[in-house]
Amino acid sequence: MTIQTQLCTFKTADNERLHGLLFTPPSDDSDMALVFIHGVAMNFYLPPLAIFGQELTQRRYHCFVINTRGHDWIARVGNLTKFGGSAYENLEDCLFDLDGALNYLENRGYRRFVLIGHSLGAIKSIIYQGTRQREDVVGIVSCSAPKQFYSERIYRQPEFRETIERAETMVAEGKGEELLYVAVGATPGVFSARTHLDKYGKDDRNDCRPYAKRLGCPLLAIVGGAEPKFFHEYAQELVAAAGNGSTYKLVDGGNHFYNRHTGRIVEIIHQWLARFDR
Repeated sequence: MTIQTQLCTFKTADNERLHGLLFTPPSDDSDMALVFIHGVAMNFYLPPLAIFGQELTQRRYHCFVINTRGHDWIARVGNLTKFGGSAYENLEDCLFDLDGALNYLENRGYRRFVLIGHSLGAIKSIIYQGTRQREDVVGIVSCSAPKQFYSERIYRQPEFRETIERAETMVAEGKGEELLYVAVGATPGVFSARTHLDKYGKDDRNDCRPYAKRLGCPLLAIVGGAEPKFFHEYAQELVAAAGNGSTYKLVDGGNHFYNRHTGRIVEIIHQWLARFDR
């Protein structure tokens, strides 16, 4: 089946302009859209989410793969007047970003939404719905949500405490916009001192478990079998917190980006989405 692809632009309440790809079947109308939210420094056109969107549209779902303002490591924001991207975003920015995406889809006639987030995008999806508690968000799919809040990180990475304390000192000295080079999983990353504290500071604000209790809709949590054990534990904890018929799925051999396992992930999501068909 040939699918239709549209490059779309939407704006947030605080006037950020963001983009995404809307994939639609050629003839099937629907009141439901799947909204895909990327992880740290990713964007709407990189795998795995762009592939998920295309494959699920082949199965007649309407799919919107979006940028948040945390796309790429460093990007232009503020009407091209400021630096943005993962290096500079605040975690709570996701509320405005996803509001903007869902408002855009509402204006196109969609009335039900499933949020599908990967990595940090999974965290954003759960925090968003746990905060907004929208009745039109009927489901959440969490793909490899990382357990990377402060109290967990210092348990696994003793040096993380030193990095946070350095960021605290920089912010106190008025250097919150200066950059820190830190590890993000097995890869290098860069964050402003302010952003590093906002995302990973001592208040544990990105622990999704309290938000999962307030979703008001079912959660599907997917993890790759080749990912560290704490991913599996966290997914099961999130499912237990969400209740409401929520489900945990382990994909044997899958790594964090599901290389060579995207077909299996798509099939799991497709089968789970059947509950919303009407």
